[in-house]
Amino acid sequence: MEHESVDFFGNGLCTHCHLARRELEEFRFFNEASESAWGDRDKQLQEHLNSILTKYPKSSHDEIVESYGWDLHVNQVKYPSIHRQSIILTIFSFLEHELNSLCNILSESVKNSVLLRDLNGQGVERALLFLRKIAAFELSAMSSEVAYIRGVNSVRNQIVHNGSTLPQNGEHKVNLFVGSQLHLAGEPGRSLLVREEFVPEMIVTLMGFFEKLDEQVQTHIQAYSSDA
Repeated sequence: MEHESVDFFGNGLCTHCHLARRELEEFRFFNEASESAWGDRDKQLQEHLNSILTKYPKSSHDEIVESYGWDLHVNQVKYPSIHRQSIILTIFSFLEHELNSLCNILSESVKNSVLLRDLNGQGVERALLFLRKIAAFELSAMSSEVAYIRGVNSVRNQIVHNGSTLPQNGEHKVNLFVGSQLHLAGEPGRSLLVREEFVPEMIVTLMGFFEKLDEQVQTHIQAYSSDA
C-alpha cells in the first residue's frame, strides 16, 4: 500500500488509544454510581431495621434480624456480585474489541500482508500476537499490564464458562491469579469473590495499558511517515 494513501487521522489510529481511555473513564463513573446505589440501598434497609429494633426488646432482636437476612444478603452480596462480574465481562469485551480494531487499522500501514484473521488463536492473545509479530510493537514496557490482562482473561473465562466457580486444581492459572490479587478471593472449587475495589483497579490498569500502547502507536506513525 502506498504511504500517501494512509490517513492516520481518517482511519482513527492517532486517537484510538486516547478514545479507549476516555471510554474506560465512563466505565469508571458507571461503576461508582452502581456501587453507590447498592450502598445507599443497604444503608436505608439498615436504618429501617434499626428503627424496628428500637420498638422491641433485645430478646427479639436476633429473630427480627434473621427475618431480614435475605434482604441484607441481596443488598450486601448478591446484587453487588452480579454487577461486578457483569462489568468485568463488559470491560473485557470492550478491551478485546479495541485491540481487534487497532490491529485492523494497523493493517493499512504495517509492512506485512498478514491480517489479524490470518493468525491462529482468538481474542486478546491473537491481538497481542499481531501487535508483536506483525506490527512490530515493543510490548516489554507493558509486560506487567499484559500479565494482568491475561489473569483477568482467566477470571472472565471462569465467569462465562463455569458460573464463576474456580477450578479444583489449586495450581490452575486462574487460582494463582486470584491468590495474587488483594481484591479477589476464593478457594479451589468454590465461588469467586470480587471485592468492591477490584473493578476500579482493573480500569486503572487498563488505562495505563492503553497509555503505553499509545506510545507504540505514535512511534509507528512517526516511523511510517518518515519512510514516506
